[in-house]
Amino acid sequence: MNAPRSRTTGGRLLGEWDRSVAVFRGIPFAAPPVGALRWRPPRAAEGWDGERHAVAFGPAPLQPQPPRGSLMYRTNFDDRRPLVMSEDCLYLNVWTPEPSPAGGLPVMVWIHGGGNRYGHGSQDIHDGASLAARGLVVVTLNHRLGALGFLAHPALAAEDDLGASGNYGLLDLCAALTWVRENIGAFGGDPDRVTLAGNSAGAAHICHLMTASAARPLFRAALGQSASGVGRAEGPLPDQEDAQKQGLSYADGFATHDIETLRGISGVELIVRGHFGPVVDGRVLTEPTDDVFAAGRQHSVPLLVGTNLDEGTVYAKDGQEPKTVGDTRFVRPVWHWAHTHRATTGAPTWMYRFTRKPALPSGLPDSGVYHTAELPYVLDNLDRRPDWPWQPTDRVLAKAMADAWARFVESADPNGAGPEQWPQFTGPDDTPAMIFGDTVGPGVLHRPTAPE
Repeated sequence: MNAPRSRTTGGRLLGEWDRSVAVFRGIPFAAPPVGALRWRPPRAAEGWDGERHAVAFGPAPLQPQPPRGSLMYRTNFDDRRPLVMSEDCLYLNVWTPEPSPAGGLPVMVWIHGGGNRYGHGSQDIHDGASLAARGLVVVTLNHRLGALGFLAHPALAAEDDLGASGNYGLLDLCAALTWVRENIGAFGGDPDRVTLAGNSAGAAHICHLMTASAARPLFRAALGQSASGVGRAEGPLPDQEDAQKQGLSYADGFATHDIETLRGISGVELIVRGHFGPVVDGRVLTEPTDDVFAAGRQHSVPLLVGTNLDEGTVYAKDGQEPKTVGDTRFVRPVWHWAHTHRATTGAPTWMYRFTRKPALPSGLPDSGVYHTAELPYVLDNLDRRPDWPWQPTDRVLAKAMADAWARFVESADPNGAGPEQWPQFTGPDDTPAMIFGDTVGPGVLHRPTAPE
C-alpha cells in the first residue's frame, strides 16, 4: 500500500498507515513560541518546500512529570517512546481512515488533561487509531503549559495591543482549531462537523472555549470528561489584576520583574515553579466563564459530560474524605456545567458516570474508579497498556464507550440504533445518565450536595 499523502496550507505531507488508518504526526500548526515569541499569541507556522515526512511526533511541551511509580504516571504517561520535550512544541497529529478531500468525515479534536502542568497530544493513551477506524478523523495536539502557557504579567499586558496577558495555552488551542478549519478537509474531514473532546484540564478548556468568540465558529459539539470551567471549587477565573499579581509573585522567585530578562531564562527553569491556569486575559476570554454561562451567552452546542465514581481518591490528603474531595473538585462542577448549559440555552445535554474499577498491575494502590481511570476505555486504547490484566468485561466496556463517543462526534447525539437509549440531562436534583461499568445501561444520578 502506498504511503498516504496530503496537502495543507503549509505544504505537502507524507504519512504512514496504521492498519486501516492513515496517520500524520508532528504537523506544525503555529510558529515555535520561543525567544521573542515566548508569552505572545501564536504566530502562523512557516511553510515548507517539497514533501514533509509526518511520521514522527513533534516534541511535547516542557513539563515536569509525576513520580514514575505513581498511579497517575502509570495510567497516563507510561509510554513506549522516551519523552522528548521542547519549548518548540506547537504540533498536532491526525488519524484518518480516508485521507482524501472526498471523505466528508466527522472530526474529533482531543485536548489532553494534566492540570495545565502535564501532558501532550502524543501520549499513547490518546492514540487516535481505534476511534478513527470507526469512521472519524481524530486530531490530537500540544499547547503551552505551566508558566510558559498561562503567565499573566503587567509587562506582557503593556506590550499587547489589547492589554491582555496570560492564556497563551488557550490561544494555542484556538490556533490549532483554526488550522483544523482550514486544513482538515485535505485529510477527509468535514470542517463543519468538528467536536471538541477532552479530559480533566482539557475538559475545562473546552468549557472556557464555549465562551470565546474566537473559538465558537470552529466547533459544533463538546464532550468533557471529569472537569469543568464553571462552578469550580477554586471559584471564578482570576481577573487581570489578580492574575498579574500572581505573575509578579512568581517573578520574584527569579529576582526580576523585567519581562525580557524572564524571556532569557531557560524554559526548563520556568516550568518547574508555580501552578498556572486560565484567567480573564482580555483577548480569548473577556469575562468570567461563569458569568457567560449564567447569562446563556455561551456557544449553544450539544454537550456530553460526565465523571468517574471515585474522582477524589488520588487527590485526598491526610484527614480528607475522598468523596468530598472528588465531589468538590470534579463532580459538582461538571454537574453545574451540564445544568447551567441546559437551563440557559436549552441545548441537548447528556451525562455519564464511569464506574468500572480497572484491574491494575501489581504494585499500584487500589484507588477505586480514580480520576482518569476512564481514559484507556474512551478511545479504545486498552492495548496501549499491555501489562495491565484486562478482562473480557474491560474490552466490552471499551468498545461500548468508544462507540458512544464516535456516535456523538458523528451526529452530536450519543444514541444509536440499539435498545439502550441514552436519555438527555434533566437536572437540577437528579438526571437520567448512562452508566459505564461492569455493565452498560441507563441509570439515575443525583446532584452532589455541598458539604455542611
